Amino acid sequence: MNDSIALSVAAHGGWPALYSKLAAGTDLTGQEAAAATSDILAGRATQAQIAGLILGMKVKGETVEEMAGMAGSMMAAAAPLSVPNGAIDIVGTGGSAHRRKHALNVSTMASFVAAAAGAVVCKHGNYRASSTSGSSDFLSSLGLEVMLPADRLERCLEEVGLGFAQARLFHPAMRHAGPVRAELGVPTVFNLLGPIAHPGRVKRQVIGTANEALARQLAEVLAATGTEKSWVITGAGGLDEISTTGPSVIFEVITGEVERLEIDTKEIGVAAPTSMDALAGGNAEENADIFHRIVSGEELGPKADIVALNAAAGLVVAGLADDLAHGLQQARSAIEDGRAKGKLEALVGLIGVDQT
Repeated sequence: MNDSIALSVAAHGGWPALYSKLAAGTDLTGQEAAAATSDILAGRATQAQIAGLILGMKVKGETVEEMAGMAGSMMAAAAPLSVPNGAIDIVGTGGSAHRRKHALNVSTMASFVAAAAGAVVCKHGNYRASSTSGSSDFLSSLGLEVMLPADRLERCLEEVGLGFAQARLFHPAMRHAGPVRAELGVPTVFNLLGPIAHPGRVKRQVIGTANEALARQLAEVLAATGTEKSWVITGAGGLDEISTTGPSVIFEVITGEVERLEIDTKEIGVAAPTSMDALAGGNAEENADIFHRIVSGEELGPKADIVALNAAAGLVVAGLADDLAHGLQQARSAIEDGRAKGKLEALVGLIGVDQT
């Protein structure tokens, strides 16, 4: 563990010193942010101290250095998890107005498709917070056990090439911040850190965000924390995934370098839906039904398109596709020939829960 994570806030003048900086609009150093996070995760911070920190940072605006320091503390406190080299994650940060009313669980569905096309996917997720269906809610509705300890999750990755790391299980120390976050009721820096602080320390990720400024910031954090190849995406209409309703912005991060790209999926043969309603999901049970129809070939419209596109992004960062068009071809093939459905069935066979 490095010094910035090991130190406590006491070594930086205590909580009042940090609050004075935040109140003056002054950024914390990475060491200060890491030390504050370590105190929170160790249970050494009061509820008032936690609220003061995360609200002060939100009002001031979080910096790349602060977020990188906090992510380091979160990963140091996480339960250990071993993932294969080259494993990827496909995850959204939330915050989209569309998701609050009818989330589709695109990234979780895309994880199945990307795995069916050859990627090893370890998706990090949680139960719903600001949307109608979180990844864990959706997986439970598919009949899967969600709270898998490391040994069983590692078996899923080895035998199926797909597994799901439940955030509450692998970041148990976050329980100290949970009540404050719930009571505040607004997104804070911890919402942004979840996708970055993967317990398996994956180096290849697709991360969706609701706006371009945030996407750039998260890309810079990934560049600072050692990613190999990742995409941070903002879709048209504020979607936190590649969108089919208009151009999407992608910040590609490769070994410390960040490049902004812009794509329009019409240029690779994906028709735009008539409205955002065509991409609407619902609660976990409704989304499970939609996914069954997609992998069975019964749902061939906009919902299947957006799932395939985001799986394609995963294949690009995994190094299995040359570009998004190539990845889309692979993803669609994995759906059409039944491999995606087979991947779901294989996982149900391994960690399915008896629904009777």
